[in-house]
Amino acid sequence: MLIDKSLDKYGNRSWKVTTAPTTEPVTADEVKTFGRIDGDDEDTMIEGMIKAVREATEGYLGRSLITQTITLKMDFWPSNVIKLPRPPLISITGIYTVDEDDADTEYDSDNYYIDSNMEPGRLIIKQGISNPTNTDRDFGGFKIVYTAGYGDDASDVPEVIRQGIMIWVVDFYENRVINPNDPPQYVKTLLDTYYIDRI
Repeated sequence: MLIDKSLDKYGNRSWKVTTAPTTEPVTADEVKTFGRIDGDDEDTMIEGMIKAVREATEGYLGRSLITQTITLKMDFWPSNVIKLPRPPLISITGIYTVDEDDADTEYDSDNYYIDSNMEPGRLIIKQGISNPTNTDRDFGGFKIVYTAGYGDDASDVPEVIRQGIMIWVVDFYENRVINPNDPPQYVKTLLDTYYIDRI
């Protein structure tokens, strides 16, 4: 059903990464060169640190870095224009209504388009087209599946972000501790040029 109220980012919707990136924005070799770390004994640990820092960077910036699939669920359909979390938006896989047995019904892809130039990207229902409706489920009855990120390769990620990640990983390596919600100040200086307000 369509309820005439504003989109509540806490009560109405939730999202999660359902297909994780298949690579990372930086490699262990790049981090070791940058941090002047010798030997290969700790490569596995450094790779784990890279993943942790990439996830923390995405959380801090409010962005997706390497291509990933995100599933957004909503209790009601709020508007004919919906801003999608974790830009940059690449494409929409599908819009679905979900019944009480978790069975999906796809909304016609001819009914909408995306604006990926905006940040965050927007899903827009075309003029004269009815928004998706769902009388079969009151909570979590709408689902949007989409892909987001700068691309499939590390080189697609802006270099400023890559440099910030390498600095943060080396700091993590040297101190053996990370606060995922609070990058070191010298990392923030680099990352903040790509910071985006949460939606």
